[in-house]
Amino acid sequence: MNKLISINEASKQLGVSISTLRRWGKSGMLVAQRTPKGHRRYDKY
Repeated sequence: MNKLISINEASKQLGVSISTLRRWGKSGMLVAQRTPKGHRRYDKY
């Protein structure tokens, strides 16, 4: 099972802002899974 991390954790690990992750998601560069409440979760690997 893959570990999913929050957008905040992903931004810290990648060294980019949360808005950058959202922009990457919108452009298709990075894919986020969504929780039932709509929160983004990223695969740690």
